[in-house]
Parts: sequence; C-alpha cells; structure tokens
Amino acid sequence: MTNLLLTPTLASLHGGLPPEFIKMLIYIIGFLVAVFAGMLFVQEVLKLIPTPLAKKGGNAKGAGRLIGIFERAIIISLIFAEAYSAVGLVLAAKSIARFERLKKRDFAEYYLIGTLASISFGIIVGLLTLAVARVV
Repeated sequence: MTNLLLTPTLASLHGGLPPEFIKMLIYIIGFLVAVFAGMLFVQEVLKLIPTPLAKKGGNAKGAGRLIGIFERAIIISLIFAEAYSAVGLVLAAKSIARFERLKKRDFAEYYLIGTLASISFGIIVGLLTLAVARVV
C-alpha cells in the first residue's frame, strides 16, 4: 500500500498557487516558446538549405523573421482556442501574399521549408502546452 503522506499532490507541486494562475503561466510560457524559440528553430532549419537557394529569399531585411513571429503567434493562439482547422488559413493567407514569387522554384522551396518549419513548431508547442495545462 502506498503511503499517501509521501505522494505529492498537485497543490504541493506548485506551492499552493491557484491552478488558474498556474495554467495562465503555462500558456504564457508556451506562447513565448512558440514565438521566440520558434524563430531560432526556423533559423537553424534554414541554415541547412544550400547557400544559393537561401540567398534567393530576397525579403526586406528582417521581414521574414517578423512574419514568422506573427505567424507562430497566430498559430499558437488558434491551437489554444482549439481552432485547429483555422491553422490552414494562416498558410493560405501567406501563400496568397507570395503567389507571384512562388512560381520560381528556388523561392518556393525556400519558402515552403521555412513556413512548414515555423507552422510545425507552433503546432507542436501549442499541443504540448495544452497537454501540460490540462494536467494542472
């Protein structure tokens, strides 16, 4: 028989703070990880692309990074709201904005790799955050 006095309760693990407060912190941390650590993740993924292809990205300085930040912020917000089907709208809107440039194969591949890395990171962090928040 397990000694109940030695089994930590959820309340003792978070110092007696209200569960709503802990959930809010979990969501804030998940949001920040998705948005800013996602930027580092995408940068590392894009470093794997051969140099000539990477140089053809041709965005205004920092525009791609800023777009990625907003993209992941929107995606993780949609995941937190459990509006999973709306995530596809982010990809569609981004593709419409780049439609003409997507006709160039080099740009299309670079764009697709960066976008999929960004969206995947946002979705994974969002789902993990939801799972952790449900435990509290």
